[in-house]
Amino acid sequence: MKRSKIGVAIMAFFITLFAVGCSNSSNSSSNNGSDKYTTYMSQGKDAASSQKYEAAEEKFEDAHDVKATSESKAYADQAGAMKDAQEEIREYEFKDALGELDKAANKTNGYSVMTKQAAKLYKTINKVQDHITHDINPLYKQAKLSYRDGNYQATVESCDQILDLSYINGKYYKKVKKNVKHLRKVANAKLNGEDVNDDIDTDNLDANDDDEATTSHKSTSSKSNSSNSSNTNTSSSSNQSNSNTANTQNNSAASKQSSHATTSNSNANNSSNTNSSSNSNSGMMIDGQTVTGRVIAQTRNQLNSLGVDTSSWSDQKVVNFMRSAANNGHTTIDSYTKQDVENFQ
Repeated sequence: MKRSKIGVAIMAFFITLFAVGCSNSSNSSSNNGSDKYTTYMSQGKDAASSQKYEAAEEKFEDAHDVKATSESKAYADQAGAMKDAQEEIREYEFKDALGELDKAANKTNGYSVMTKQAAKLYKTINKVQDHITHDINPLYKQAKLSYRDGNYQATVESCDQILDLSYINGKYYKKVKKNVKHLRKVANAKLNGEDVNDDIDTDNLDANDDDEATTSHKSTSSKSNSSNSSNTNTSSSSNQSNSNTANTQNNSAASKQSSHATTSNSNANNSSNTNSSSNSNSGMMIDGQTVTGRVIAQTRNQLNSLGVDTSSWSDQKVVNFMRSAANNGHTTIDSYTKQDVENFQ
């Protein structure tokens, strides 16, 4: 009887010991997984705080693989959107970048640090896009159309107005500045009678597009055609020269129409053009003050903010509107109203 009781006691002891061991093993495994999740999430947050969004996305995904939570999923998606936005900004694709930044800034259950980063960057890029759309592109379009018409002086002046913008040296405007400087360089060379390749794409009117890639292709094509047929190239050069001369004569009136405030400064050094400049600028003046291209661009921007589409308005029409608004007592750009537009139209 005693041996039977002892046997039962020993068996119970081993069963208890086995159960405790399994429990400890299970708890250890659970704690290990929890520790990994916490570590990965912490590493992801550190990377996001340093704006290393690709690394942050990877760490949040690692955490989600260990323990799938709504938080780890939201953080990973948010970091991915910020990563994509960074890449699009590097490629100067600001419209696409704004979409990703908006997604990151409004991510449900997102990481607060990334939410703030996305909102701040969205504000910056949105301002850049606004400058390009409403300040730079109207001037760039005018420069390209002037170039197409053979009015190289007007092209140079419009480019100079863009290059004089206070923010043009910012890091987000490098492509714009490169394209504008290239257009100015070619137009100025033609203005001085220099022999340069006509590699300007006058159909591309967005200063932030890949204009240089297009012109490089055209330049290569031009060299190939030159090597294949020297006689054709000589004839083409002759025709180009004649065409430029005809364009210069035919567009002298258009040149007067498109001149801005900088025209009067340029013509001050050329006495032979003084009279024509005076006639051209007279319509671009309000109360004896010449309206500059920058003021015109700012006026367009203000009207666009009021819901008025000025894309079809000429610069002269903008000045006429400003003159009309001034008669209504509104003499500053931020004082313009829709009523001023209705009265003008």
